Parts: sequence; structure tokens; C-alpha cells
Amino acid sequence: MLGSFRLMLAILVALSHAGFRIAGLNPGVFAVVCFYLISGYVMTGLLRRHYAGWHDIGAFYTDRGLRLLPQYFALALLTLLWFYGAHQYTAFLQHNPDGMELLANFLVVPLNYFMFNHSDQFTLIPPAWSLGAEIQFYLLMPLILLWRTRWLVVVGSLLVFATAAWGMIHTDYYGYRLLPGVLVFFMLGSFLYDYREQAVQRKTLIVIALATVLSGVAVLGYSGHLQLPYNRETLLGAAIGVPALYFLGRLPQRHWDNRCGDLSYGIFLNHFLLQWSFIGVPQSTGAWGLYIASSIALSYLTQKLIEQPVLQWRKKLRKA
Repeated sequence: MLGSFRLMLAILVALSHAGFRIAGLNPGVFAVVCFYLISGYVMTGLLRRHYAGWHDIGAFYTDRGLRLLPQYFALALLTLLWFYGAHQYTAFLQHNPDGMELLANFLVVPLNYFMFNHSDQFTLIPPAWSLGAEIQFYLLMPLILLWRTRWLVVVGSLLVFATAAWGMIHTDYYGYRLLPGVLVFFMLGSFLYDYREQAVQRKTLIVIALATVLSGVAVLGYSGHLQLPYNRETLLGAAIGVPALYFLGRLPQRHWDNRCGDLSYGIFLNHFLLQWSFIGVPQSTGAWGLYIASSIALSYLTQKLIEQPVLQWRKKLRKA
């Protein structure tokens, strides 16, 4: 029963990109970390149930492509048409794109490496850098499960994350955005799925995860490193996401909750377009309400017109 939780997280991402802060913290960051955890949880379930063998990897990749790309391409195209029609530049649309920049937006994964390739100078959907990380996780996850290397991946990724959190490598890039440092969150979600019916293992994992987070807060706070970019938010995301998966993941699915979850992806994708073309950065209570309501409405429209028809293909693929 994670749909309403996902919807809340998507709204937090949209609010954060309009300047909303909670006690000085960026809620979009801990929302993204929660999305990482949920993705690890859900993808493990999907692979276990429908794509468990080596011969199923191609079908799994097709399933994931059909899930992520149709709405993404539709909203990217709408944004591109608006850009050429309005002739309006933004912080993420700084100039007319060349072919390589359009290709990066089409492939999505290069957007995750904006700090190296400067793709953030022309990104049609700015949050898509995290979709780039997500796609890379999808590519690796079947191999990680089939090779049974999750614990090795956890240890390696935790070392990268800790090194970044301490400031030895770029904290923002390697502790929040790039896959080597955030794989630990995906894997934690994966273990939570496999332990969902095993009370002792599940509770042990929860205790270890929360103790690690609290220890990280204490050590980083004492050393003065907690203030480095997004350290507080990423640790808070783990502290929120792990208990949420623990309690919500095992609850039975509900129709209304699934419908809430259906809206989350469109909100995640569409809110920058609404800011640029229609609302601007909200400055009043009414503007904030209009911003979120418009994002939900547009998400409902794209989900109905684009995602639902594609969902039938995905269901047939899983049955096959």
C-alpha cells in the first residue's frame, strides 16, 4: 500500500522545485531517497514474480521501458514545443539545443551525469537526472539478484556514500545523485521486500538500518560534516523511508491507493513545465494550491491517455 506515499513524495518534489523548504531542509531530496528505497522494493518483487530467470531479462527491460518512457517522452515533447513556441529561456533551458543535447534528453541516462557533460544547460524535464539513475539501477538489478551479490553491492555503495558524506569526494554528486553512492538505498528496499514475511530478519534489518542512520548523524554532526550538501536530507530520507516500507509495504493493496500512486509519476515529470508555461514560482497560498492542483490534473490526463493503454501491453508481457 505505497501509492498514497508515492503521491505525497511526488508532491514534495514539486514543492521543493518551487522553493518550499521544511526547517531549512529540501524535502525533494529526502523524497528522492524514499523513491530509491521504494524502487528497490518494488523491482525486487517484480523480478521475483515475473522475471526471475536469465531468459527474462530482456522482457524486464521492456517492461521498465514501457513504464518510464511514454509519459516522459510526451511531456518532454510538450516542453520542447513550448520552448520553441514561447522562445523563453530558463535555468534549465539556457539556449537552443544541439543534436547531442536532444539525444541526451532522449536517452535520459546522460542526464544523470550533468555535472560532467553539462546536460543541465538544456534539460527538458529537470528531475530526469534521477530517472537516469533509476534506469541504470534497472539495468543492473536483474544481474545483482541472479549473481546474488546484493551484500557486496551494499558494502561497496555504503563505502562510496560514507566517503561522500565525509567530504572526501563530492558530497552532492556521490552521496545523492550518482548510482555508486545511492545503490545502498535501492538494495535496502530490495532486502525489505525479501524479508517482508520473515519477522526476525525484517526487524533485524530495520534496527540495523536505523542504527546506521543515527550513527551517521551523530558522527557527521560531531565532526561538522553533517552540514555538507544534502547529508541531512539523505539520512532523513532513509530514516523516513525504511519505517514507511516496513509498515506500508505489507498492507493489502487498495484501489484508491493504487490510483494515488498512478498520479505520482506524472506530477514528478510535469511540474517544471507548469511553472515555466503557466504558473511561475508560487508566491501565495492560492498560487501554491493552483500549482499542485494543475500538476495533479495534468498527471491524471497523461496517465489516462498514455500510461493506461501502455499498461495493457505490460500486463500481456508479464503473462507471457
